[in-house]
This record gives sequence, structure tokens and C-alpha cells, in this order.
Amino acid sequence: MKLRNFIALLGVLIICVACPNDDDDGVIEVEMRDRGEQSLADDELIVEYLQTHFYNYEEFETPPADFDFKIVFDTIAGENLDKTPLIDQVVDTTYNRAETFQTLYKLTAREGVSTKSSFADSIFMNIQGVNLYGETFENSESPIWFDLVGTVDGFMQGLSNSRGGTGFSQNDDGTVTFNNDYEIGAIFVPSGLAFFDAPPSSNIPLFSTLVFAYDVFDVEIADHDNDGVITVLEDLDSNGFLFDTIDNTDEDALFNFVDNDDDNDDVLTRLELDITVVEEMSNNGELEAVEIVNFLDTDGDGISNHLDDDDDGDGILTIDEIEVIFSTGEVTFPDTDTDGVPDYLDSDS
Repeated sequence: MKLRNFIALLGVLIICVACPNDDDDGVIEVEMRDRGEQSLADDELIVEYLQTHFYNYEEFETPPADFDFKIVFDTIAGENLDKTPLIDQVVDTTYNRAETFQTLYKLTAREGVSTKSSFADSIFMNIQGVNLYGETFENSESPIWFDLVGTVDGFMQGLSNSRGGTGFSQNDDGTVTFNNDYEIGAIFVPSGLAFFDAPPSSNIPLFSTLVFAYDVFDVEIADHDNDGVITVLEDLDSNGFLFDTIDNTDEDALFNFVDNDDDNDDVLTRLELDITVVEEMSNNGELEAVEIVNFLDTDGDGISNHLDDDDDGDGILTIDEIEVIFSTGEVTFPDTDTDGVPDYLDSDS
């Protein structure tokens, strides 16, 4: 049994079910706020929370027999005055979004042991979503797959570099028990990396800072367009965002991560790569076919063939050195000098 392909998102992270905020006339009035000022306010609020709260780290360090491995936050006060504050246990990362710096905080209560995710992958996980006042807007009853690319920026970035566990066992009643080595953590997300002024429901107020506690059970490396280039490598400027101008090489309607011909030369991206298929053992003890991909650069110009509209550097565009039967879409590759190298890869054809 393989637990995958239950992608739970459409467009953005729709993480709660409720009617949108509206007044009696159905007109929504949104207060305008400066993103820079809101970022400062959010960060001050999150830092204050992290300085005055702790989580049940002692139970994670020495788990009681009945411990459920769930993160519980509480205030540092009274008998808890000696607890270590969250601010000393989180890792912060700052992102530049809409010309505003936004800081995300991540707590890892327990590290996972399997494949590490990127911001562009799919994760099989449980989440609990609350605001800083402890009000819950989401609590998954069973694990679901999240395609991180379809989620809000802070969720996507916060869950990158996470690891799942080594697998699971099937119980007689049809339920699943996960091996107790998966990642457990939480992320603290400012509104500028969350929904800002456009929350999906009334469960999440405008300009809300959000907290997601999570369990990561499995990670699937994503190739959204199945072109042989994993999605994270289609972020050409490596800024954790797939929708920049540079990430659309041929400037068509599709960004590279959903475009199976990235340079629009009529040679599919997959055909412009050196792909070898090997078998590897998965976390669940199953043999899986794994693609080993090498990027080709025939003309040595520093641009991989799948991003280069003149693969052999002869001054003739690749699209002009192949033949396409437009009625069927079939592509053939002429070899004018019959040297075994098709013209579009042969600078002396």
C-alpha cells in the first residue's frame, strides 16, 4: 500500500470551511494597510509570543509511556517560570516579498529521518492551525497530502527542509500506524506570508499571524509537469518562488514548472535531458523506479539544452532544425550529413 496522490489543495491553501466575511449588503470592505508597517507589527507580536510561551519539550526529551507526541504551547508563568521560551528554540528566516521583509519562525520538536522536502514538493501530514490567541481554524483528523506549491507562501517555505519517517504498518482494522520517527514541529507565520488582507474564510481574520503545528509522515519530490526536471530546480533564481519572470524561459503562458517545453523549441524538455532509470528501495521496503537526471549543454554556452533555443550554437534555432507534422504533432529530427547526430545538436550539419 502506498499513501500518496491525495493532493488536498486547489490554488491556495483552503484550510478551513466557512462563509466569507460580509456585511448585510454582501459588500466586503477591506482596510488598507501598509505591508511594511504590518510586517513590523506582526514580527513584534510573534516575538512577544515566543518570549512568553514554551512548548512541552521535556515530554519530547523524555517521553512518558502515554505521550501522544503532540506539541502543546503554554504561558511562562507561575510554576512554569523556569521553562525555556520558544524564542530560544526556533529558527528564523527572512524573505523579501512585495518589497517587504517578512520573518518566519520554525520550531522543530523532533526531526524526521527520511527524504528532505523542498518548498516545491508534496508532503503527507497532519496540521493544526491556530492564531496567536489559541483560536483553532483547522485541525486535520487524518493525514492528507499537501502540494506545497499550491499553499500560502509561509506554509510553503516553513515546511521546506522537513523530513518524514521510515514508513507505516497496516492494522487489522484498516487503520495505519506510522513508525514513530517522523518530523514534528510548528511554524509561526506573519500575515504577509499568509493571507494578509484576503483570508479564505471568516475563521481567519484579516491580517492574522498564524501558527501551524504539524506532523510530517512522508515526502514526495515533485515534478509538476513530468518533464524530468524536479520542480525545485525550475526556480531558476533560487529564491523560493516559482512565478518570477526568469522562471518562464520562453515567456509563454506557462511557468517552467508547469511547461513541458521550457524553451519553446518544439523539443520536449524530457528529450533534452540525459535520464537514467534505476531501482531504489523506498522507505516502505518497496522497489521504486528512480530517474537520475543530468542536464545537457551541447554547445557549452552555460545554458542547458532544455532552456536553450539554439542547442548546438550554430546560429540556427533548434525549432528550425527539426520537422513537425502539425496535423499530428509528431516531431522528427533530420540528420542532414548522416553522421548520427541530428541537425539541432550538430553545429556542422
